[in-house]
Amino acid sequence: MQLYVINWSFQNSEDQLFATKEFLEFMKANKLNQFIEGFELIFIAHTPQDGTGSLICKAQNTTTIFNILNMWRENFSITFNIKPALTSEELLSLDSEKDFWAKD
Repeated sequence: MQLYVINWSFQNSEDQLFATKEFLEFMKANKLNQFIEGFELIFIAHTPQDGTGSLICKAQNTTTIFNILNMWRENFSITFNIKPALTSEELLSLDSEKDFWAKD
């Protein structure tokens, strides 16, 4: 599975308030810990003072992420910036590999 870093931002404070209430209901109902095939939630950080936050997850593909985030995007006008990422170990491995384009 691929590691992803997802940053989000709200378009307005009203949507932020409604989404925060919905998110807290998800937490109380333990929905954030529910198993989703091809997806693993690692960490969520909220910065409510400016209506943004970050999420770190692993996913089989971006389609899985889009499907999970779609409800939040449609109902609360949240903008998501989804970026594939590397762990430190993957970065070290990448740095140690032979150049793909180098001639043997």
